[in-house]
Amino acid sequence: MIRDVVIIGGGLTGVMAARTLNENGVEDVLVIDKGKSLGGRMATRRIGEGRVDHGAQFFTVRTKLFQSFVEEWEQNGYVSKWFGKTYSRYKSNDGMNNLVKKLGENLQVMLNTKIINIHKAEDHYLLLTECNTRISSKAVILTAPVPQSTDLIKNLKIDHTLDGMLARITYNPCFVLLASLTNSSHLPETGFLNENLPDGVDRIVDHKKKGISNFTILSIYTTGKWAKDHNHLEDHEIETLLLDKLTSSLQKQNIVELQLKRWRYSEAVSTIKQPYLDLEQIFPLFLAGDVFLHKDDRSGKTRIESAFLSGVAVGEEMARRLKG
Repeated sequence: MIRDVVIIGGGLTGVMAARTLNENGVEDVLVIDKGKSLGGRMATRRIGEGRVDHGAQFFTVRTKLFQSFVEEWEQNGYVSKWFGKTYSRYKSNDGMNNLVKKLGENLQVMLNTKIINIHKAEDHYLLLTECNTRISSKAVILTAPVPQSTDLIKNLKIDHTLDGMLARITYNPCFVLLASLTNSSHLPETGFLNENLPDGVDRIVDHKKKGISNFTILSIYTTGKWAKDHNHLEDHEIETLLLDKLTSSLQKQNIVELQLKRWRYSEAVSTIKQPYLDLEQIFPLFLAGDVFLHKDDRSGKTRIESAFLSGVAVGEEMARRLKG
């Protein structure tokens, strides 16, 4: 069976690309993700009876298109305003991951499947999985972080200009220490703190105060530089260093459980000023994701909104290409 479109990556970009394709009459669309659920960096996990976001914590709205969707999500009870004055910070009411799951409910999805290579066949693409199975598709959209996506297409001939553009995209890593506590935290009422923190700590979130957990669980994010400088250390060593930095607000005797999440591709250092990239192959092959911004994007930064807009744009273009 040859699929019409395979989308690699089940984050917000991939899910919105699939939804957009379906809405434009392209129904044979398969979303593949190596994880156990949709969401990508909109990640949520349970620790005991509590819930904690350990990737993106919120999103803002700058465009009319995204605003129209967010208003619908609010009406459906998926999201709500969390804090912020100039730009409201929105949270997903049951964890950031849940929003992507809701959006992907009617999609064809294949989870726990890692694609390791993409080849051209006579009239389609062959996608090879880690388990040595093959998936065939007339067209492919890659939505994983750029280094992961380019690694999948290393056997294809890509124009050197496009190749150079992609090679310049690098990412900062991030460590997220997750700590469940027996007591309440000293964070502000919003549960969000990103000021006057120790060197190397970017922000701290209390998920009980955020309103998504019945128990106090903190997520403590490092800066990209600190993560780079300490990437060689074992998890327990990183945990110890971070706890030592936070002795004034986090007493070891109050900690029930610790977990550490390493994000290798947390945030792109640079961006590409177009909402997707056509790799100019005989069969449609596009790259999309939060790093691909519209030309009139005034923020200039990767964010959940840019991931959403990229997914919609690449879905529309792929539908047009397949129908044309």
